Amino acid sequence: MKKKIKVMSCILAAAVVSSAIPFAVYADEGKEQVRIVVENNTFTGEKAAWTGTLVDKWVDLKEDSTAVSLFKDLMSEEGYTQTGADTGYITEINGVSAEGMGGWMIGFDDWYGNGGITTFKKSDGTIENGDEICFSYSMNWGVDIGSDFNNTSTKLKSLESNSGSIESIDDTTFSLSLSEGTNNVRLTPTAENKNYRFKIYKDAYTPEENNDYKRTEDIPVSNGDKLYVGVGHASWHSWMPEGVSETVYVVNVSVEETEQSSEQSESSVLDESSDDSSSQSDNIDLISTDNIIKEVTEQIKSNDYLVPGNEWELMTLSRLNMLEKNDKDEYMEKLKTYISDNPPVNATDYAKYSIVADSFGPEYSSFYDDEYTDTYSDPEFAQKQGINGAVYALIALNAVPREKDRQSSAEKLVDYILSSQLEDGGWTFYGNVYDPDMTGMVIQALAPYYNSKNNNKTTQAVDKAISLLSDVQNENGTYSSYGSENCESTAQVVTALSSVGIDSDKDNRFIKNGKSALDALKSFYNTGEGTFSHIVGAESNKYSTAQAFYALCAYYRFSNGMTILYDMSDTINSSEQTESPDEADGSGTDTSEQSEVSEIKENKVEMSEETGKNKPESKVETADTVSESNPTSGDDTFATSDNSNGIAMVFMIVIALSALLVITFKKERN
Repeated sequence: MKKKIKVMSCILAAAVVSSAIPFAVYADEGKEQVRIVVENNTFTGEKAAWTGTLVDKWVDLKEDSTAVSLFKDLMSEEGYTQTGADTGYITEINGVSAEGMGGWMIGFDDWYGNGGITTFKKSDGTIENGDEICFSYSMNWGVDIGSDFNNTSTKLKSLESNSGSIESIDDTTFSLSLSEGTNNVRLTPTAENKNYRFKIYKDAYTPEENNDYKRTEDIPVSNGDKLYVGVGHASWHSWMPEGVSETVYVVNVSVEETEQSSEQSESSVLDESSDDSSSQSDNIDLISTDNIIKEVTEQIKSNDYLVPGNEWELMTLSRLNMLEKNDKDEYMEKLKTYISDNPPVNATDYAKYSIVADSFGPEYSSFYDDEYTDTYSDPEFAQKQGINGAVYALIALNAVPREKDRQSSAEKLVDYILSSQLEDGGWTFYGNVYDPDMTGMVIQALAPYYNSKNNNKTTQAVDKAISLLSDVQNENGTYSSYGSENCESTAQVVTALSSVGIDSDKDNRFIKNGKSALDALKSFYNTGEGTFSHIVGAESNKYSTAQAFYALCAYYRFSNGMTILYDMSDTINSSEQTESPDEADGSGTDTSEQSEVSEIKENKVEMSEETGKNKPESKVETADTVSESNPTSGDDTFATSDNSNGIAMVFMIVIALSALLVITFKKERN
């Protein structure tokens, strides 16, 4: 019987998100680089100087680079302390010291080898372009981070792909199904025991040759290809006790080939005098936003949808006023039971459930208490997931008006997010090259502070990001994540623009060759099915549909002068309750109907004379207290806002990050 194994769909191309992100991107084309991560996820509590990820950065690899020099230079550059790198025995990193059974271990490409930090050098090939070097703290000689000397298994714990779906056929055989048009993939194996190294090969298993693929590398594939994953080959310097042998896995690749019937081909010709049949993307102007929303709603409601796991779909339906009270009651009862059995473990999960409850109305906010909100809004806890955790925490914190004593948490989250902005103006999950998904998500989180009184720092940061998104938009109006045009990236940009009062259908900055960002989003829609695809023409994708659905909802609310997607204050003031597309008169928001529905309510949106773009009216309660300062100084005082925005793509992000942040190791034995 086939068993599904952690399917990731390339979003994050991102996304995220469905939004799954390919594992790594080098900062500068043409340069050799390695990724260095320093993390402490085991030594927690009051005695720990810090927890979570201290550093995650791609650095240049030079001919004379060693693991020691790369680590020391990065620590110095970032302003952190370390002790012992030169001797090969690291005893302290920025105040977290080795003691008892606890200490620092070094891993290379998710493997703990049989050498310390002084073992690895560029000159002898033990460090190569694309390697991932992770310094991790262990509390019990490596067992808690995957290195167990009492475990002799050379099997895989999991195998993931950044695109398509993987199924196990038997103990050592998998099938990898890819959508039409997919030309490459990245595989992410995780060994049951990380003392045993894995390597990936294509076409033939050649463990003693240097022709393997790293999990940071694209593997070119076509229908019928075979990929091989070996774990624990003796020549890879694995810890191989007597009697232990390697395990080899085969991955059979199939790429979907869509055959169009002659009847379908004929019906797609709109003009017999034309030699070219018109694709769906060529006729997106004929698709009404209202009709898409209605079809997606019908598709969602045709299934068992009032269940945990559909938070973003339910939040969107609620923001469109398409849920009855008994629907909300049924879901919330199921959610309480689910969380009782599966308590949230990270900020994104906490935030997700809080956001959907707030979208239902104030009577459902009793689902969470002060302790619940304190947990996800704690900056230290949120930042354990990096920028992603901070973004979702800020969105949830600002979804409805909160007590002023939470202002400090919001301020720290904003400071952290601003300090993470890249030189190019964007944000990313890791590395130093922008990702459109993460950039769009950050803009949504910062929306309540955008153009608020005296808050120039945030406004400037968002404006820089908006300029970047305009520059990198594809010629057909879409957005790409890691080289792949996809629905999720485009959806995040449309949501982001709507959150800061920019019309993604009419603003010239976001129209390329006559195709707007909104047009481009519609090109991923499967007309009549109520679903969206990850790439145009591919099979329906749940996560693509969820993100595109709330993006259209965000645009619908913007164009009708309502509060932005994640500003749930209208659920408190019933007079501002959203009209559904069924109830609204002439509320279509597609290109042909835009003039009828873009009338902006005076009490909701004001026009910026300087830029000519619509912007949400600031609802920051104590805007006069907001001051300018350096992004990392922590001196800004942001008031708690009830005018928030954000992104509803947590599902994919969580899945994507679980693969993207599966850190790689080679062992330093302390």
